[in-house]
Amino acid sequence: MTILEIIAGPAIGAVIGYCTNYIAVKMLFRPLKPIKIGNRTLPFTPGIIPKGQGRMAKALGQAVGEHLLTKEDFEKMLLSEDIKNAVVDAVSRKAEKLKHTDASLEEFLSQYTGQEEYDLMRDKLEDYITEKITEGVEKLDIGAIIVEEGTKEIKEKFKGGMLSMFLNDELIQSVAAPIGKKVDDYIKENGEEKIRPAVVAQLAAAESKSVAEWIELLPVSDKKLRQIVENIYVKFVNEKAEELAEKFHVAEIVEEKINAMDVLELENLLLGIMKKELNAVVSLGAVIGFVLGLLNIWI
Repeated sequence: MTILEIIAGPAIGAVIGYCTNYIAVKMLFRPLKPIKIGNRTLPFTPGIIPKGQGRMAKALGQAVGEHLLTKEDFEKMLLSEDIKNAVVDAVSRKAEKLKHTDASLEEFLSQYTGQEEYDLMRDKLEDYITEKITEGVEKLDIGAIIVEEGTKEIKEKFKGGMLSMFLNDELIQSVAAPIGKKVDDYIKENGEEKIRPAVVAQLAAAESKSVAEWIELLPVSDKKLRQIVENIYVKFVNEKAEELAEKFHVAEIVEEKINAMDVLELENLLLGIMKKELNAVVSLGAVIGFVLGLLNIWI
């Protein structure tokens, strides 16, 4: 057996193995579209990746959304020192600017909510404060206080006098109790009506103050403010990370993006990631073909 005959078998095997794996790799992406002969579609057209793009997009979306970007990942990302400091710095700078804001509280808030929405919020706040104050006044049981304190005052007023012999507790309370009941009934019927103007006036006064004046009323240093903002931010992230992860719809976004990609763009993306590995597969085909060719000589 000549050297040429010895080399020919492994060389042919290597070429066949290389070409086979090369074609197999190419068939992952090509052809890009189905090839039809009449009404029949040729097998293995389009390529495996173009044909399974939808399934691949869904699988990748689920993998990223359920395993690669979880609640814990969101927490870790949002609570990283860089992002946390960026949030705290932004809020602190905004607070510092507010110290020099001459706009009234109403002007400041309405520019973020709109005047109509602001008015609605203010009306609801008026209702809420008025209702709570009225409930508090009713719980004081002012009628009972009038009866109790009035009895004491009358007895003290006429103590030692001739009338004190006739003004016993029963008599005094028989007069004071109806008065106390009248007061309670009046508060229940007219409490909100009487309290509301005072609430409206106080809210109007609060609205007219500038934002800077309100900030001056808060005895908070810059360092303390940063600490408060950081604590609020950390607590918010810890409580809402899972909800945020769900609302981002990561799986759906990944699936949608992959489905929207052109097949050539998807091919370039995957080749950019796996080019080295796919070339290794092709080369491995040549090696396997060469080895099989050698074995064929000795068998």
